[in-house]
Amino acid sequence: AKDMKSFVDENMPSVIERVSDTSSLDKYQEKAAKHGLPQVLLFTSKAKTLPISKYLSTEFRRRLLLAEIHPTKPNKAVMDKYGITELPALIVIPPDGGEPIRYDGDGFTKNKLQSFLSKHALKEKV
Repeated sequence: AKDMKSFVDENMPSVIERVSDTSSLDKYQEKAAKHGLPQVLLFTSKAKTLPISKYLSTEFRRRLLLAEIHPTKPNKAVMDKYGITELPALIVIPPDGGEPIRYDGDGFTKNKLQSFLSKHALKEKV
């Protein structure tokens, strides 16, 4: 069963955007603005994309744009821009360019994240 779970996790579809420095963040933000999508920035310390992240990216596809940001040297400027000091962290930026909304829940569980993101995702797919 463990091997089957690993296989499924590895082959799960994902539409997560990768942010590796400030220029890729700019491209990500342009894409979100072009389609009028809320931006979701997931700051993670994990080397691989977690299945929960893959699930959320496909569940909210075309209703928000999810980006994964790792704590690398080129991403330090991105982390400083949003005041990220502890990982993991999740920030939603509304499509109108309003103030970033930080997830302050007491755990990164599927139900809690899904509930939080559903409040900020568009109601209709773009």
